[in-house]
Amino acid sequence: MPTATVSRTVLDTLGARLRERRAMVPVLAQRADAEGVTTITQPQDMVPLLFPHTTYKSYPESILAKGRWDQMNRWLDSLSAYRVADVDVTGITDVDDWIEQLEAAGHLVSSSSGTSGKGSFLDKSRRDRRASLDDLVRCLRDIGLARDTRWHVIPVGPETGVSHHAAVRDMLMANYGRPDAIPVPAAAAPATRHHAYMSRLASMRRAMAEGTASPDDVVAFEVEAAERQRRTEGRLDYFATRLLAHRDEDVFFNATLPLLYRLCEILRGRGASPGDFTGANALTTGGGLKGIPLPDDYLDQIFRLLNIAPTRFLHYYSMQELNVRMPKCPRGRYHVPRELVLFVLDKDGESLAPVSDDQTVGRAAFFDLTVDGRWGGTISGDEVTADFGACPCGVEGPTIFDHITRYSDLPDGDKITCAGTMDAYVRGFIDA
Repeated sequence: MPTATVSRTVLDTLGARLRERRAMVPVLAQRADAEGVTTITQPQDMVPLLFPHTTYKSYPESILAKGRWDQMNRWLDSLSAYRVADVDVTGITDVDDWIEQLEAAGHLVSSSSGTSGKGSFLDKSRRDRRASLDDLVRCLRDIGLARDTRWHVIPVGPETGVSHHAAVRDMLMANYGRPDAIPVPAAAAPATRHHAYMSRLASMRRAMAEGTASPDDVVAFEVEAAERQRRTEGRLDYFATRLLAHRDEDVFFNATLPLLYRLCEILRGRGASPGDFTGANALTTGGGLKGIPLPDDYLDQIFRLLNIAPTRFLHYYSMQELNVRMPKCPRGRYHVPRELVLFVLDKDGESLAPVSDDQTVGRAAFFDLTVDGRWGGTISGDEVTADFGACPCGVEGPTIFDHITRYSDLPDGDKITCAGTMDAYVRGFIDA
């Protein structure tokens, strides 16, 4: 079994965290009681206590659609370490209002886009926010990008109005941005009602797939989506113009790869070619391509045009359930930091996957020791290959290979055996 990342010290820490958090997180207490887990003496003891990623979208869609914010509070409360049920819901009209009200009460809720279906909501505390921002600075420092206010910081993506996105942007600008840096376009005011839009997007996609969307609804939604795309293109045009005017100065890009590739297309359309940008430019990004098709050499194209050296590129693997990141090393592996405990499970999420020669293939699961606002154990939707020995780069500790596959993209889909049981636990708190 993969005990390389689960030493006796770590097991003791997990046991202490269980004793503390079962008194704080209602669903954890129910799950631990049902499984008869009172302490952690071996890695397998943790498996039934790792929450499937679907747990954070286990609310009935009807209560969100009907605006039953008191019930949404009770649902979120069951998964939170700090009480949510008594947060005032007076005057809330949509999911953005709900999240803003929760944030005002100290619950910095993280929401998925919901583009592939139902959105998820995770309660995070201010300590979680600080842990995430500090971790990003640490990751940048570890690859040689220490705090240095000599950069034009370019947040390529559109303004979403999501507070965590704004916090990351502001932290990068404060720690890396030069006083006379290229400003964020004044005309690009933060997009309002972001979560409501993403919720409608998920609903519309389902309705279109089921054939229940009316032609008028489809047209109206396509008009809104086109306007959002127009604003994104306008933002990219704005940055392209200013990058061409500062081509010999250092630029720090914070971007998803598809949007950065699109920025490169715009620059090439204006006559830019490799060698035109001479600043020692840098990039930080997480995640993959989000299903967007790009050429096989897309990363090389980006690096050559924008003069981004691999040593100035922070590419990491993470997910919204985690505060910390797994940075990719020069040998192409994601390194699991000591704040994370990696578990690789079978595809059903029931048992630890077998290990051979320090390597294993299976479903990635983690316990994030920095998580404060809820229980830190999660089962992802990702199939990974992990190595519990030393990386070829010379660093000891568990690593994950870069060929990560979503189970939802595989023929059998994303099926976690305990997901239904966990959903039933959470839904029970709504009607309690």
